[in-house]
Amino acid sequence: MAIPYWTAEADPYGTPIQITNIQTVTVTNGRRVLTDFYAAGRATIVGRRPDLLPTLNVGDLVNIKLYNPNYSAFYFYGITLRVSDLQITYGTVPAMDTWTLTLEDVFATLGRSRVTQTWAAGTTTVDALEDVCTEVGIVLGVYTPSTPKTISATTVTDANALNVVQTIVNTEQGLLYASAELNFTTRGWQSETTFYAFGDAGGANTTYQQVQFLSMADNYATYVLVTIDGGTPTVSGTGVYSYRLDTYAANATEALSVAQYVQNALQDTSAVPNTLSVLLNTETSTRTLDALFSNTGVTLTLRGQTYTANIIGWTISSTPEQTRVTFQLAGTEQYNYLVLNNSVYGTLNSNRLGF
Repeated sequence: MAIPYWTAEADPYGTPIQITNIQTVTVTNGRRVLTDFYAAGRATIVGRRPDLLPTLNVGDLVNIKLYNPNYSAFYFYGITLRVSDLQITYGTVPAMDTWTLTLEDVFATLGRSRVTQTWAAGTTTVDALEDVCTEVGIVLGVYTPSTPKTISATTVTDANALNVVQTIVNTEQGLLYASAELNFTTRGWQSETTFYAFGDAGGANTTYQQVQFLSMADNYATYVLVTIDGGTPTVSGTGVYSYRLDTYAANATEALSVAQYVQNALQDTSAVPNTLSVLLNTETSTRTLDALFSNTGVTLTLRGQTYTANIIGWTISSTPEQTRVTFQLAGTEQYNYLVLNNSVYGTLNSNRLGF
């Protein structure tokens, strides 16, 4: 089996310059569990010969690509991120010199930015998100499998941009994916989820290396409080396992719908896989690299039973010897949104209508 490898280019949309002598790469993206809010994804690249590095400044774009030559020398997963740090370590001789390049996605940009916006009642979540991204200076891609929700009359003043974005997404119960750009899908994103098969049966299934199931305490709540932009919390459920989130919901009825939807997701007690680990060195299919993109899931066959789960985050860890991909999963039972004529979300008595 051939060994997967990385390439990197500075200024990918201008005059691309190769970054060579890469030794190790670690990339993280997305969330660990459903109750996590969105946070910055990062890549750390370690290499040799800093004298051969192009000039890199904080904020510069770098495109990194992971190739799997076991399928095709031209098949790859790629992501563009921004430079956040460059560290150079000098040894006693030049051959010992190394560099460490840290990259980050746009969630980090949002987390360091402040925004001031005023929205009239009836503004859609898409329009509000576009306003934030325009003010911060990042590109937004939008997908609308459902009509966006509207928000209440809202003013934010010198507010943290990532908090504002998170609140907009809470209102919509949509889906975010970050690279150098931000992609937003409205609720009902389940209708566009692409699932990839993994399993322990061989054959058509891609063999995984390890699966871990979820600790319920990490992803469980029976009591959900939803607050409309600093107002009185709307409550769904009872008990001591609580979860709280803010929204810009148009009214108390909409806030209750969000609370009920989230409570139904988080009170599920089914045994569901939480992580799935794949060694890319032995992978001859494209599905592991395909599954690294936005709005994907897995169909997992384990000891004769089949589970379906959404990919909510992932980590890639590469050395010169091997590349491991670990997916963070949330069971589709926790996204119990009814999608007609859908093999996963279209099962009667297993899914419910969204709000």
